[in-house]
Amino acid sequence: MKLILRELQPQDEKAFLTGLKAWGEESSWHSFVWKEGMHFQEMLQILDDRKNGRNLPEGLVPDTMLYGFIDEDTIVGRVSVRHVLNDYLAKRGGHLGYGVAPSFRKRGYASQMMEQSLGYCRSLGLKKLLITCASTNIASSKIIEKFGGILEQEVWDDEDKEMIKRYWISL
Repeated sequence: MKLILRELQPQDEKAFLTGLKAWGEESSWHSFVWKEGMHFQEMLQILDDRKNGRNLPEGLVPDTMLYGFIDEDTIVGRVSVRHVLNDYLAKRGGHLGYGVAPSFRKRGYASQMMEQSLGYCRSLGLKKLLITCASTNIASSKIIEKFGGILEQEVWDDEDKEMIKRYWISL
């Protein structure tokens, strides 16, 4: 099924909330800003502020959250595009972070999201992207490599207590 990667709009509240449930216990993967009881419009304002570099909490950089829709009511995953890297993101996280809800995995959606994300990054003027993943995440490694990711190194991540792979993609 064809996926459309885009920012959330006011009419997407139902799809967003349904998508949140699809993540179950891992709902923080669906949104980094959503809090229980938050009004959807408030979240949209925070996302817009973050995209435009307004009211950023200390340590954060401008970023755009894009959601993968397979129809107007179904979100299968999301991509966080960091417009620049700070010291923290240069070590772990990189320019792109993506995830597909468990019930939608192994259907090609992550590849579609990655492909469309790269186009979005080009529109921001980015020339080279850092993308990281756990060394044990074979599926993510394959997708990153499929889109030109060159493994720079594997390093220990003290925060998550695991080895991570650092890839660079030239746009």
